[in-house]
Amino acid sequence: MSGLSRIVFEQDTVTKDRLNALKTKGVNIVMTNVEITDGIYDRADAIIETAADVKSLGLKWAAKLGLASLYQEVISQTGADNRMFVRKAERGGFENVHKLFTKMAERNAAPDFIEIDTDIYSQIQGITLSFEEQTRMINACINAAKAVNANCQVILSTSESTDNELAKKWYNRFQVSGGKPFDIICLHYELNSETFYDLSMNMSDLSRRFEAKIIVDISRMDNPASADIGLEDLDSAISIVPLDMGFGTVYSDKGLDEATLVA
Repeated sequence: MSGLSRIVFEQDTVTKDRLNALKTKGVNIVMTNVEITDGIYDRADAIIETAADVKSLGLKWAAKLGLASLYQEVISQTGADNRMFVRKAERGGFENVHKLFTKMAERNAAPDFIEIDTDIYSQIQGITLSFEEQTRMINACINAAKAVNANCQVILSTSESTDNELAKKWYNRFQVSGGKPFDIICLHYELNSETFYDLSMNMSDLSRRFEAKIIVDISRMDNPASADIGLEDLDSAISIVPLDMGFGTVYSDKGLDEATLVA
């Protein structure tokens, strides 16, 4: 539907031929998985090349930060010592993201968006984090990205796409705990007629409550056309999010090829 962003999530780096093909499908944002580990900036040539190619075609580039490996590496060093773990995780997140994006900025390839998956902070094996500790770790990554590109938009994603109580509780707690400003809430969702109303109500409430734009991520669906709700229905629901805060949809590479998209 006109006015909504069409976003494709690519697990790996992308060739320029593929990017050209995506552009002809109406894609205007390419999101690439970026696994953050110690020293990522020293082996980031392929990521930089993809981001530079994306921008050379007039598209925007989003970095989906994969932080689980970094955090597990830290916990292998600190054990279940929360204070030490959080200090090292904050520092590791900031330094690696900042150095990577600084190197990318030198090639005019710094991200236009970063996405942080909020669910991973309750899933780190071997440690239980307070909400304030989770917030500090998220803030470190936001600060790093903003230090390189102040206009970089921050996406905080969640799988609580149809449970409004759980979703609003998380974002409320993030703000109360000193969370840095964010621009977009991304809801991971699988198209389903039985939950579609709940998704719509969640989008409306979260957008108004937190003054954030809304993305619906269906990239876990390889064939969204097989769902009992059409993509045109999803576009319509996003387009009527209050205050024009509906932003767009994220497709997987394969899902985008399978989908019949509305112009």
